[in-house]
Order: sequence, then C-alpha cells, then structure tokens
Amino acid sequence: VLLREVQAITLHRGQYTTARRTAAVPQLQCTGGTAGCSRVPEVVQCHNKGWDGYDVQWQCKADLENTYRFGQIEVSCEGYDYPDDPYVLRGSCSLLFRLELTEEGERKVKNSGSFGSGYYQSRKEPSDSGAGVIVIIVLLILAFGVYKLFLSNQQPQQSFGDSGGFTGTSWQSQQAPPPPGFKSSFT
Repeated sequence: VLLREVQAITLHRGQYTTARRTAAVPQLQCTGGTAGCSRVPEVVQCHNKGWDGYDVQWQCKADLENTYRFGQIEVSCEGYDYPDDPYVLRGSCSLLFRLELTEEGERKVKNSGSFGSGYYQSRKEPSDSGAGVIVIIVLLILAFGVYKLFLSNQQPQQSFGDSGGFTGTSWQSQQAPPPPGFKSSFT
C-alpha cells in the first residue's frame, strides 16, 4: 500500500503489527511523558493530514480523559521491500507517543498531591531540595552526637576474659574516684 494514500489507521492496545522483513511490535507504544504510561488508550485512530514532501503528517485521536493529551507522536510503518520504501506492508504501522498532562491534569496533581497509582511525576517541586538539606543536617548532628557519646568516651571499658572469670580495670589503679553507687566490698 502506498503510504501517502492511506487515509486512516486504527491501532489497538495489546495487538501487534503485521511483519514481513522485521519483527512485529506493539501497535501502541508509550514512551513516557508527564502523565506516564499508565493510561494507554484502548484504541487510537490516526488520520492522514497531508504530505510534507518527506513524510505523511498524522493527527491521532483517542478517548482520553480531559486530564490527558498526546504529546509527541510518530507513526512508523514497515517498508515493503526496504526501510524507506514508499510502499508499506498493510497492517504494519505502529504509534510511538508521549502521554502528557493537560493544564487541568496539572492542576489536579498540584491540588491532590498525587494523580493516581500509576502516575509518575518527572518534575520535582523546588521545596523538595530544601527538605533534603534539612534531613541531611539533622542526620549529621545525630551522627556527631553519637560520636561524642560513644566513641570519644575515654573511660575504661570492662571486658570478660577467656577463663570465665571477671577481669576488669581496677578503679584504684586509675587514681580516679569510683563511680556513684560503687561499693568496694563487691569487687
């Protein structure tokens, strides 16, 4: 079929292209976008809007909620005898597209904080980096406190020997006063 003469193509989610020279691919392929790929439409219909001297210009439509729209689209068809053949294999066309949020969708995301279980927000809010810095500062303060409390303590530690008996440091040999509550009769 001469690609220029194809007036419309209908593509279905979960179905694959017809293939002759190459491997079959999904008819609908989402490549990302601000809305992610969780809401791939069931059916997309693309109409031939004319020839620009190099390729057919397509306009694609689908039943999408008001919060979604197609971004960048690319209709790709398998050339019948070679890659740039103006004649294409019937049923070999696929649509690569980005799914974007509309202004209404962006407002819903900002107001609710999330847009759905499958929504992937690719942009970060400016406040996220400030919160990260605060968390890092708090963790550094905690680490310093732990260091001062445990690692810089110069008092001797008691340990147990291999013989099963108690071997410890004698407070008298350190020439420091015994700790509070220390009774010499229990040594």
